[in-house]
Amino acid sequence: MKRVFLFCLAVISLFACSSPQKTAAPNEENIFKYAQNLYSRQGSDTVVVYFPWTDGRDSMVYCLNEIRKNLPEQNTSIAALSTTDIAMLSELGLVDNISGVCDYFRISNEAVRKRYDDGHIQNVGTSMEVNIEALLALNPDIAITSAFNRADIQKYQHVQCPVVFTTSWQEVSPLARVEWIRFLGMILGVQDKADSVFFSIEKKYNAMKSLTDTIANKPVVLAGAASNDIWYMPGGASYIATFIADAGGNFIGKNNTNTGSVVLNFEQVMQLSANADVWIGCDEKSYEDLDAINKNYKLLSVYQKRTIYNRSKRCNANGGNDYWEYGYVRPDIVLADYIKIIHPELLPNYETVFLDSLK
Repeated sequence: MKRVFLFCLAVISLFACSSPQKTAAPNEENIFKYAQNLYSRQGSDTVVVYFPWTDGRDSMVYCLNEIRKNLPEQNTSIAALSTTDIAMLSELGLVDNISGVCDYFRISNEAVRKRYDDGHIQNVGTSMEVNIEALLALNPDIAITSAFNRADIQKYQHVQCPVVFTTSWQEVSPLARVEWIRFLGMILGVQDKADSVFFSIEKKYNAMKSLTDTIANKPVVLAGAASNDIWYMPGGASYIATFIADAGGNFIGKNNTNTGSVVLNFEQVMQLSANADVWIGCDEKSYEDLDAINKNYKLLSVYQKRTIYNRSKRCNANGGNDYWEYGYVRPDIVLADYIKIIHPELLPNYETVFLDSLK
C-alpha cells in the first residue's frame, strides 16, 4: 500500500506543477550539467523531472529517500521498459537486476538476451504499448519507462511499485541524453557509480570533440532520410546537429532552430544538398536497398559520389539496432564514428562501431 501511495503522490505532483519555474536561486544551482529536463540541488533529497509535451510542460517530483527505503537492499527487481534504460542499467552493472523488458527482439545486450533465454526476464509488451497486466503479474520492485504523453503516465496508476518516467529522448544534446544515467543512479542508490560512469563518458566525448576544435575545413553534411517522398531532416538545434558540429562538419540544416525533425520535400533536399560531401543517417545497408525504397535517391550528389553512411552496423537478426541502445549511452563512440567519416585523417587507425558505408 505504501508503494501505491508513493506513486499517487508522484502523479499528484505531476499535475499540480503544470508550469514550474526551472530557474534556480543563485545558491541552488542544478547539479545536472547538460540535461534540461532534470533538476536537483547538491545534497537534495528530491529530483524534478520535466515533461515538455507538445501542448505544455508538466513536472514530477521524486523523493529519493522515500523510494529507496521501499526497495530491497539487494537484488532489486527492475522492469526496464525501453532499450535505453537497459543500456544505462548495463553501464551501472545492474543487468542481473532486470526482471522485465519490452520489445525483447530489439534488445542487443547479450547478457540481457541470455537472462531472457534462461527464463530470468519476462517480456511485458512493447515500449509504445506496455502490457500493464503482465507488468502487474511480474511485480517488480521498480519500473523505468519513457513517457511520451500524459496518458502514458496515467495508465500506470494501478502498478504497485514506484514508476520512474524518463524524457531523456527529448534532450537536445548527446551528453544531455546520457546524463540521465545520473538520475537513475540517484533513484537506485548507486549515485557514485553513475557519476563516475557519466563523467568518464563526458571526458572521452570532449577529448574527441577537441580533435576538431581548430579544423577550418568543414565538409558539408546531409542528414535525415525520406519516407514517401517526404524528407525528415534533423533540426539545427537537435542532438544530431550537435554530433555533426562537434565532428567538424557543416550541417546543411544548422540554421534551423528546431530541436526535432524538419519536414522537406525531395526537391528542397536536392537543392540544399547540391554541394554536400557526405550523407549520414539512413538505415539501408546498400545502394540497392536505397533504390528499392526510393529511386529519387539516385538524384542526390552524395549518391553519385558514393558517400552515404548508415547507422546499421550493429543490427541483430531481428532488426534491433545497437545504435539506439549502447550508442545512446556512449555518445563518445558515436562522435568518433562521425569524425572518422567527416575527417578520416584525424582518426586514421579507427574503425567505426555504429556507422557504416553503404555497399
